Amino acid sequence: MKILMIKKSGNKTLFWNISEYLFRGPITIVSGTLGIQGKGEEQKLRFWENRKKFMKSLADEKANQGYQLVEEKDLKKVYIQYRYNEENEEEFEMTEDKSHMVEEIVEEELMYTGNGYAYGSEIGAGAGTSTFQVLDIEIAFNSIWKLLSEKKLTEGVEIAFETDEGSYVSLYPKGAVFELV
Repeated sequence: MKILMIKKSGNKTLFWNISEYLFRGPITIVSGTLGIQGKGEEQKLRFWENRKKFMKSLADEKANQGYQLVEEKDLKKVYIQYRYNEENEEEFEMTEDKSHMVEEIVEEELMYTGNGYAYGSEIGAGAGTSTFQVLDIEIAFNSIWKLLSEKKLTEGVEIAFETDEGSYVSLYPKGAVFELV
């Protein structure tokens, strides 16, 4: 379960999010200014505590402070895709590993900058594609590109977002025709 909330404050947007990643693991709460590394904390619950109720009660407190829940319909899909030769098992495995790593590190980046979360990954038909739901496409692209550059994961990458009309706009390579595989 993931809850993302935002609040306008002057010319900046504040965020607060809460999520659970591991079954019975700690709940992660992150807050800060959208697009900037926020402050996180982990909250461990007792075995008998209801996780959803706990998360909902904290979200209700934030709503009382003026934060608004971000609905899935308010988010844009961003795709990170790596292609491979379908006939080469080694390329498939390398792409699969790379896609899973990218999904994990980008999701953490989005969570700690308040800009969204991972939506899932698919490997097959000649590509490994990770999908993310984001609030701000420009902020997301800049932080994703910086992260992929630092981790040396830019070779062969294709990054695009989906418009409201269902077409794709390539962010990298700039101006390329993006085809979701």
